[in-house]
Amino acid sequence: AMGSSLSHLGEQPGQGAAMKVVNQLLCGVHIAAAAEGLAFAERAGINPATALEVLSGSAAQSWMLAARGPRMIDYDNMVTSAVDIFVKDLALVLDSGRAAKMALPLAASAHQLFLTASGMGHGHEDDSQVIETYRALMRKREDR
Repeated sequence: AMGSSLSHLGEQPGQGAAMKVVNQLLCGVHIAAAAEGLAFAERAGINPATALEVLSGSAAQSWMLAARGPRMIDYDNMVTSAVDIFVKDLALVLDSGRAAKMALPLAASAHQLFLTASGMGHGHEDDSQVIETYRALMRKREDR
C-alpha cells in the first residue's frame, strides 16, 4: 500500500535501514556531482541551461541531474528536500560506514559540501542549492 515494489534484502535485522543509507549515499553524491559539473560548466563560460541540455542527453545523465539540475540553474524556491536533510543523512551514512569499518570518501566529500552550503545559510533551501558552495568558491577566485 505504501510502495510500488518490495525487495527482500536478507535475513538480518537492519538490512532495510542499511539499504536506505546506501540510497542516501548515492543521492547525496549524485546531487553534489551534478552541482560540481554545472558549476564547472559555468566557470568555463558555458551557458548552464545549454550544459544541462547536453548532459541530459549524454552518458552523464541521471535522475538527480534531471530532477535537481534545473533548480541549480534557476532556483524557484521549491524545496523537495532541504540541504539540511542531506547534512543529516550523509552524517548517518558516515556513521554507518564507521560502524562497518568502511571508508566512504565520496560520501564524506559530499557531506562537507552540504555542510558548507548549510553554513552559508542555505540549509532550509532545496538540496540543489549545494551548487552555491561552488559559486562562492568561484566568486572568491574572481575577487582576486
